[in-house]
Amino acid sequence: MVDEEQFPELPGAAVLTVEPTGETLQYCNAAAQTLLGQDSLGLLNKPWWEVLGIARESDQALPRAIGLGVRAAIPPTLLRQGSPGEIVVGGYLFPQVKLDGRVLVLLLFRLGVGQDFLFARPVGPADVVAVLGLENTSSQSAEEPSDIARRMVDIRFGLQQIVPEREDVGMPVGATIPIALRNVTIEQSRDISRALLSHLTPLLQGRARIRIGMAQCEPDQSPLVALIAANSALLRMQRSTVADLIAIADGQDNEQLGVSAAQAEGIFSEGCSPPASRAYLSRLAALVIDPQQANEYLRAVLEVTLCQSEVAAAAVYRRRFDDSYEYVMGGLAGIDGAGFVPGLEKQLPRQMRQAAHKLSTAQLQSQDRVESGKSPTAVFPIRLYERVLGYMTLHYKSADTAGKERFAPDVSALHHLATEISAAPDWRQASEPPATTQVVAPRPVEERIDGYVGDNMEGAIDQAIFLSRLDIPVAIIGPRGTGKLYVAKVIHQETGAAPQKMVAIDCREFRGRKDALNRIAKELERSRGKTLVFKSPHLMNIDAQVKLARQISTRILADTTPPRYLPAAHIIGLFPDNLEHLVRRGELSDKLASAFAAYPIKVPPIKDRKRAVLRWAHKILSQEGARRDRRLTGFTPDAEQAMLQHDWPGNISEMRQCIVTALDKSDKEWLTPVDLGIFKGLSPGGGSGLPPKRAYLQMLVEAAPDEAQYTPTTLEELGVALGEAVHSLMEVGAIKPLGAWLDDEVIVAVCERYRDNMRAAADFLQTKPRNIGRWMPKVTAREQERNNSSLWQTPKLLIRRWLKEAAPMSEPPQQLVQAILLSHVVSQCASISVADRARVMGVSTPTYQKRLQEMLDQ
Repeated sequence: MVDEEQFPELPGAAVLTVEPTGETLQYCNAAAQTLLGQDSLGLLNKPWWEVLGIARESDQALPRAIGLGVRAAIPPTLLRQGSPGEIVVGGYLFPQVKLDGRVLVLLLFRLGVGQDFLFARPVGPADVVAVLGLENTSSQSAEEPSDIARRMVDIRFGLQQIVPEREDVGMPVGATIPIALRNVTIEQSRDISRALLSHLTPLLQGRARIRIGMAQCEPDQSPLVALIAANSALLRMQRSTVADLIAIADGQDNEQLGVSAAQAEGIFSEGCSPPASRAYLSRLAALVIDPQQANEYLRAVLEVTLCQSEVAAAAVYRRRFDDSYEYVMGGLAGIDGAGFVPGLEKQLPRQMRQAAHKLSTAQLQSQDRVESGKSPTAVFPIRLYERVLGYMTLHYKSADTAGKERFAPDVSALHHLATEISAAPDWRQASEPPATTQVVAPRPVEERIDGYVGDNMEGAIDQAIFLSRLDIPVAIIGPRGTGKLYVAKVIHQETGAAPQKMVAIDCREFRGRKDALNRIAKELERSRGKTLVFKSPHLMNIDAQVKLARQISTRILADTTPPRYLPAAHIIGLFPDNLEHLVRRGELSDKLASAFAAYPIKVPPIKDRKRAVLRWAHKILSQEGARRDRRLTGFTPDAEQAMLQHDWPGNISEMRQCIVTALDKSDKEWLTPVDLGIFKGLSPGGGSGLPPKRAYLQMLVEAAPDEAQYTPTTLEELGVALGEAVHSLMEVGAIKPLGAWLDDEVIVAVCERYRDNMRAAADFLQTKPRNIGRWMPKVTAREQERNNSSLWQTPKLLIRRWLKEAAPMSEPPQQLVQAILLSHVVSQCASISVADRARVMGVSTPTYQKRLQEMLDQ
């Protein structure tokens, strides 16, 4: 029989004893019965794992400690059995020797999160939960809790700059912040976390270190399980700090052990900020401030403050330039403690006014709370570290605090308030240096770029200017998106002709041989004084290529009687590869290649022009901002670093599409690596990504890069991306209508290619214009879902790139890509039902079976 006198009641502690041999529960106090939601008759003499709802064979700390029977601290653990919902507990296990044998005493405490989850929106199976933790790396003494609280608020502001949705950044809990990453795999979240660290590390200036633990939400598990797993990953990293194998006792050992003990529970710590303070900070964070109307923001802050317990009046004072303080706004609590009744300063309680005017800046800089004797008034400084902006005064209903909970804003809430209002013109202090910034400022958009962009393209522009004086056909050669059309514009401008005299002929749009011959004949006859630019002439019918080559070489118009000379005009051809390569592959007629082969201009890819990457990016951002009538500040430094390291296989066209997609997803004034979806070259330690300047003519002595043996086509890359998307769906156990999204992206890409020419777009899609009008409402309705899916971003980019360069096809493009997707679904989705496969294809089950049979017949 267990002697209950040996286990005195501990406030809030659930006390249980486990018999080591039979592993059954022998005793539980009243707090344990409340915690587990059962009386003692339903708990005693049962196996402990049934009572607590924890698998006996699991790898958690509690089962291991009970199995070994040793003294141990219990990390945050999830309990389910018998409790009203899910709860998180921590505590201690220690053995105790008694007269009749040995028992294991288990103390459990309910931890801070419990049923109150940390995000405004629930997380799902496709999401990743991350926990960011701060560690002090200074060799000096550890930071005070108030300094940590201010730093965590700064870090939260920095996170909101780069996490796509601001509400997915939770409130700080001690030295941790929870983050929700939506619709990403664990590998993608690793890239995003690297971008977060690259963005935040420069803010710490080497005084601290940030680590991030992550966990994927599983379909059959609670999101709280993922939060505990992410927290455990963070704690494991914090405890595995690399140290020497031999160490000498240091006076700071106890201090460092104390810091480790304070951070032992991570995101579930209750000692740093009580739930009421976190709730107040959450309400402040939900308020939106307009720096030009700071008083409206302060009014909302006072309304939130006066709803707190025991607060009867509140006021805000602002620091003047002469180091005095002026009344800004205040008022009394409404009836029953709800609402806000604004008033003049003389309407505030007398004790509150007296306390407010006895303060000095020195007091406000050194204290986080100022009280005077038994007065029911307290003053809370509003400051950014040592820079005092003003203060908030609270008057309570009673000076006697016995048995009453009086609200007091903590350091985190006050620092958040100071950070928000510091940008308002009335709150800036010209007599003091600016406060430590909580963000890394983005670089401004470059506006001093002559023409479209000041990029010489490794000599291509100089060569174009020279060739503009000669009357010869010019071939401009370069991969897609490198700016070949810009080089053609330079040639045209140098001839002195009017801009409208340049005619671009897109050979991809020709439906066949007859269409090509008619259009070319028409443009050549009226080409006097013009510049004709043939885009991708290798995609034309071979007969059309030969006929164009004959006219360019002989300078005689075809099919004219009597023969007439070709009018004086500049002829330019834009080719994606070397002419000899195109001829060898059978795509280009050798006669047309000979016509353009005299002095070709080679435009290198953007990856070989690193100094021009940011100039193009800033110019594109400026153009897109003007087109959207939207103010854009620029790119964050780590976004610029990622762009400089990215290979840009689609060159400038890919860069434009990347920036456009980022602007569609984000409403911020700047773009981050997460918005752009590129993370190459980012380091958790930050750092500049600007390429070093090369010495004059250095490239002549550098070894030429090896030419790639094989470069996949865009359609081949799209096939791989669709296979990866299907694989990701199977991994997370989700069903997304990829087939419907595929049709949507094809329609949108073709409409963008032909702008507002619905007839041309319908011809390319091999349908009627009215069908496009019927499809567009559903396409638009699914747009947000497509854009929010991380696994769809690569296929989306490849579809648009493919359709921008593709010639008209023998079959509709939707049919071609649907066949590719269907092959992946058949090969990878054998584990799901036919109905679910049809949902992935975005069609009904009979339609799916019909398409599958057609594919098998072929």
